[in-house]
Amino acid sequence: MSYQTVKIRDKSVQLSQPYLTPVAEIVGRESEMRRVLAAWMGGPGHLPLSPLLLGEPGLGKNRIIYECSKMCSKELYIFQGHEDVTAEDLICSARFSDDPDKKMDYIVSPLVSAMLHGGVCFIDEIAKIRRRALAPLASLLDERRYIDSVLLGERVHAHPGFRFVAATNTDDLDENPLPDFIKSRLRPVISVAYPHRKEIERIIKSRYQAMNGDGAVLLERFWDLWKVASGERPPTPRDSLYLFGYALNLTDFEEVEQHQPYDLEYRCGSPVLRVEHLEQAFEAFKDSMGSTGHAQSTDSSPLPQ
Repeated sequence: MSYQTVKIRDKSVQLSQPYLTPVAEIVGRESEMRRVLAAWMGGPGHLPLSPLLLGEPGLGKNRIIYECSKMCSKELYIFQGHEDVTAEDLICSARFSDDPDKKMDYIVSPLVSAMLHGGVCFIDEIAKIRRRALAPLASLLDERRYIDSVLLGERVHAHPGFRFVAATNTDDLDENPLPDFIKSRLRPVISVAYPHRKEIERIIKSRYQAMNGDGAVLLERFWDLWKVASGERPPTPRDSLYLFGYALNLTDFEEVEQHQPYDLEYRCGSPVLRVEHLEQAFEAFKDSMGSTGHAQSTDSSPLPQ
């Protein structure tokens, strides 16, 4: 892995690499994206805000952020939150250098890389990070716009184009409430709800063109099977895409299973997705489709129509 090197005063540091955002077009979520982009507006005397996306797993929080950064033509740097993150992990780490003339290399985090480049930093699952580890964000997410690193022995100021966003799952936030000094800086809180039935169908159709003329039949069967498997809990986009993706994999596997070794990269030219493939996908996924989370539909009925 190669790193870009920049100077922070007299120190040479290596930047983290940005995330290459998906090229597939997002379906729906216009309201949520509009709120994120409005929060990021800023200029002289008017600081941008740092929104927090809140919702159940699989609803597309990350996808919203990918699309927003792409719409702004900004590089996206992602920091994955977890229980073992330290305050210095948010800023900088060091490793033994490959350069025989140096002992150590400084590698700044995705957060600091975004600060230096004027990109977007996205902290995913921020509620999983311990309270004391979040302390460096206090000076970054207000009018000070800087962060102090003990390891570097430097104060790093954010580029004017720097933008920040975080996301967390509802259950994580219930179990690990954010400290007030962070909670008060993550505004606005943008709730990401379950999509309507029609939006789920648009997502499936946009991703899987192989349904051909049987699309309406397959989608109707999908909803019947989903209700049997999960009752009134609505499907997330992730649920839906995994099920249809596995069903399509089954169509491909029918073509390759007669020949060994199996070609696992195979994708037949015109796969014919049939109802029985979808039924087999539901059967394979039945143990992972229990009622989880706290479904909140954007429709008036429990299951989006």
